[in-house]
Amino acid sequence: MNTANSDKQHLWTDFVSQNHKLPFTVLLNKFREIYTETDLPIVWTPEKYGIASNISSWMSKLRMSSYADFYQWSVENKTAFWETAVKNIPVVFDKQYSAVLEQTDDPDEITWFKDAAFNIVDSCFQAAPTQTAIYFQAEGSKTITKVSYQELRNRIRSYAAGFIKQGFAAHDRVVIYLPFSIEAIAVYLGLIYMGAEPVLVSDSFSAAELKKRIDIIHAKAVLTIDAYVYAEKTIPVINKVIEANPATIILHTTDKNAKALAIRNNNSDLLLSDLETTPADTFTSYKHSSKDIISILFSSGTTKEPKALPWLATTPIKCATDGKLLQDIHEGDVVTWTSGMGWMMAPWLIFASLLNKASIAVYNGAYSKKEFIDFTVQTKVTVLGTIPSVVKSWRAQQFEPIADWHVRIFSSTGEPSDTEDYLYLCYLNSFKAPIIEYCGGTEIGGGYLSSVVELPNALCHFNTPAPGSALILVDADKNIITQHGTGEVFLIPPTVGLSQQILNKNHHEEYYSDLPEIKGYPRLRKHGDGYTVDTYNGIRFYKSTGRTDDTMNLGGIKISAVEIEAVVNKHAAVFESAAVAYQEANGGPEKLALFVQTKQQIDDTILLQQELQKIIQAQLNPLFRISMLILKQSFPRTASNKLMRKDLRKEITESLKKNSTS
Repeated sequence: MNTANSDKQHLWTDFVSQNHKLPFTVLLNKFREIYTETDLPIVWTPEKYGIASNISSWMSKLRMSSYADFYQWSVENKTAFWETAVKNIPVVFDKQYSAVLEQTDDPDEITWFKDAAFNIVDSCFQAAPTQTAIYFQAEGSKTITKVSYQELRNRIRSYAAGFIKQGFAAHDRVVIYLPFSIEAIAVYLGLIYMGAEPVLVSDSFSAAELKKRIDIIHAKAVLTIDAYVYAEKTIPVINKVIEANPATIILHTTDKNAKALAIRNNNSDLLLSDLETTPADTFTSYKHSSKDIISILFSSGTTKEPKALPWLATTPIKCATDGKLLQDIHEGDVVTWTSGMGWMMAPWLIFASLLNKASIAVYNGAYSKKEFIDFTVQTKVTVLGTIPSVVKSWRAQQFEPIADWHVRIFSSTGEPSDTEDYLYLCYLNSFKAPIIEYCGGTEIGGGYLSSVVELPNALCHFNTPAPGSALILVDADKNIITQHGTGEVFLIPPTVGLSQQILNKNHHEEYYSDLPEIKGYPRLRKHGDGYTVDTYNGIRFYKSTGRTDDTMNLGGIKISAVEIEAVVNKHAAVFESAAVAYQEANGGPEKLALFVQTKQQIDDTILLQQELQKIIQAQLNPLFRISMLILKQSFPRTASNKLMRKDLRKEITESLKKNSTS
């Protein structure tokens, strides 16, 4: 159980205020001396925050004096909360809604902003036309490109008109298989503007995984690039797309002389430049209803087929509201996130920034490099979102504090964080900024658990559910955890952003079946995350314990164990495999352990691990790493022959404990 001690907190705060320029190793040793593993490492308090937060502004207008009152109001009065949100952005409605929320007994049938007609892209351009909308830099380039709000709007309308001119129509699905870039953002919003449904797929996925997703959503085209530079290597992309063989390829090329026919010998392929056209003065956006699909993203389920999750016209409202209240994005801020275009934090960043009149800072390259940090300095990033594995790489390179950083807030998502790594992140910014832990998912359109600057910040802990969202933690005995303990989180619908359909699966079975019966909570939604909770000064602090189902989170990418096992089992020597995620003693990102039963005796396990690593990287994702390979003669199973992954996780935990004490 975690405990918090105000004397320790003051001791640490006083020490840092006088000694923050000392080497990190000295600060780390002092931190270890003050805080034990059972303490809540509170390293930042609200009085350090230099500006009035957006939440404090809302609280003032609502005449509330405490964050607890504000949060309670947000979940007890969801209609008022979400109406306040859309007016605060403000969302431009072509036809006003008749009701903020229309409830039904089935959470998949509720309606937000009933009868409204609007295109969320129209609400993205309420900042000054000359304000920078995007800062962009590619790895290896010394040039930072700026695009103003007016220029971005013109590009969006140009691409939208160009798609229509080339025969694309509303509700067509176009896969965006690009790195994060100006073009990716402009095309993404352009497709939404003209009523199509852009589909985001990470360009790190193999040709087979790309084809699987093309087939699931019946894509009309794939927009891609020939190649780009990442980690000082040229990453070829177009060959994977050709292998996946979509109906149409739209190529964004770095070769000015390239022709569409050079891709494939057909008449359907295009260059992205073919889509650039001047829209007519009368050209306007497609008007969505609140239940129209505006985008499709993929998230792994517990089977080998990924879930195709639609974002509705209202989902960006969730992105923007979270950005405003949790990351405290203000007009004029510069916001970045270490995300690829294929993951939800890219569209989240686009909407959370533009709807809040901020600027997006996009770096296309390896975020682990000092070049990315230099980019955030030059663009004066104020809100820096990242993932724990990136911070771990910075720490490994022993970067010194960044003297010219303008970062006011860090935020972290994608995977569980590590206490000492995140102490190092604080050190890089001379302990000026809090780290807003942020957990949610593609099927949420943002977060359900977070931190806010109104409350003390404990490393690697969340300090509040997201405003407008409610949840409970349930232990193994189906008891609700109120003060201290470890359990599984269950969400309490409805809230804006929660998915209501999966295009290729049964949504109800995925999120509402086989739920524990909890008195007083007739309607819950499962999510699959576990937490330890502790209470200090009336504030609940949550710390992630990882996934509770068969889905794992590797490098910020969710994937099911079954997907990995299906690939590993193709190896000639493998009879059966079990993929399990685990964390080190200090927490941190999930790592992949493979339990393998072989067909014959294996003398060289290192060679086997290397061969399995190559298969996983080639057929799933080059970012996945096998951290542990364990050979087994048999696997633990239930009476109905189901694999008992909990026993395998327990085996890893006991092994790690044994190694740490030996």
